Amino acid sequence: MEGRVFMRGIEAALECRREVRKGAFAAEALRKVGAQLDPPDRVLASSLLYATSRRESLWKHLLGLFLRKPLHALSAETADVLMVGAAGLVELRHFSPQVLVSALVEHVKAGRFPHEAGLVNAVLRRVNEDAPRVLEKLGSSADARDQCLFLGIPSWVGRRWIEEWGKEEARDLWKLSSMKPCLSVRLNRPEKEQEFLAALEKAKIRGWRSPLLRESCRLSSNPFPPSLPGFAEGWVTPQTESSMLVVDAFLELLDGGPVLEMCSGRGVKSGQLLCRLPEGIPVESWELSPGKVASARAEMHRIGVARRAVFKVGDARTLEPEQAPRAVLLDAPCSGSGTWKRHPESKWRLSPERLSQMAGLQAALLEKAFRLVQPGGIVVYCTCSLFREENEHVVGSVLGFGGDLVELPLSFPGTISVKGKPYGRILWPQLPWVDGFYVAAFMKRA
Repeated sequence: MEGRVFMRGIEAALECRREVRKGAFAAEALRKVGAQLDPPDRVLASSLLYATSRRESLWKHLLGLFLRKPLHALSAETADVLMVGAAGLVELRHFSPQVLVSALVEHVKAGRFPHEAGLVNAVLRRVNEDAPRVLEKLGSSADARDQCLFLGIPSWVGRRWIEEWGKEEARDLWKLSSMKPCLSVRLNRPEKEQEFLAALEKAKIRGWRSPLLRESCRLSSNPFPPSLPGFAEGWVTPQTESSMLVVDAFLELLDGGPVLEMCSGRGVKSGQLLCRLPEGIPVESWELSPGKVASARAEMHRIGVARRAVFKVGDARTLEPEQAPRAVLLDAPCSGSGTWKRHPESKWRLSPERLSQMAGLQAALLEKAFRLVQPGGIVVYCTCSLFREENEHVVGSVLGFGGDLVELPLSFPGTISVKGKPYGRILWPQLPWVDGFYVAAFMKRA
């Protein structure tokens, strides 16, 4: 039984790894195969895939110690097997190393490059023998480069965060960005909370009410969202607590509509707005990607607010609203550096040049938001980034062009946020349910 489950799980992990290598998000790749897998297979595939992405540079370093030629000189399929194998040997706790290596070797033998099976067998057995020594040396090193390698942080990011945050906070951030996340959900039907928690307990999933938010629950694991009780009925929506906190802060500042969400993605925040706002306040959502808008519309149907949802497909820099907004929520496209514990594959695709390009786009979007909002209205700018270049620097560059704008104070519960320098607040990713976020709010004087 274990061998059968293991082979199905590892084949799914390798299929997802191939999609991630082509540019997909790990979560998207898992969603595509998840419905076809039994829960044990799904857990194994997810564990292997995320372990591989979380510390990709470390696995390449380990493999490089035992390969006679560069990893990229091998077939892409074999390179994937070696990466997944190295990650699994170090991080899996519930399968024997011998079973893992044998399963991977058999997979290669059955594939397009069977002649590389011997190499896979030899290299992974060396990794299994020598990885503890290599990891102990890296983990105990005081050198920033070694620490970044050990924790799975791109070296240029490590240097940038030291410059922006200082050594102590940067090291803390490296560790938090490598933390394994857990699922949190928004309660679209608050009256179903006790029924939802009871159903979770029956399904042997530990869950409880969030101490930071009303109408939200935390889970101690990452179950497949469609398998959650009440999901099909629209009771709950998977959403990080930081994302929910941002929308709650926006709602606290709101004194009427219309409301515009400029970059709505798959509609998670749109759904929260529509569930919380009275029917008399119109909400218009813009998104560049037709595929994401299609997903958002499906989500609005699932949670029962489709009748009130208005989505437009297009570039937010050129679209115009149906009504001049009284409030604008701009969750700008960004590096996603605050979400790396949930989307670890993203950090290996980022570069300093890409970061600067994103900052230029963010500034253009924020300028548009300030232009659109009615006098006396509010703009809330946020990113799921922990780079000042995408946050305070963007706000400062736009405010530098003038305009009668006043920053509004923001408060968040507990010690979860710190003051930006000088604008906004940063939500620190200190918990498995909380991403790193930047939020700044402004009022346009009447």
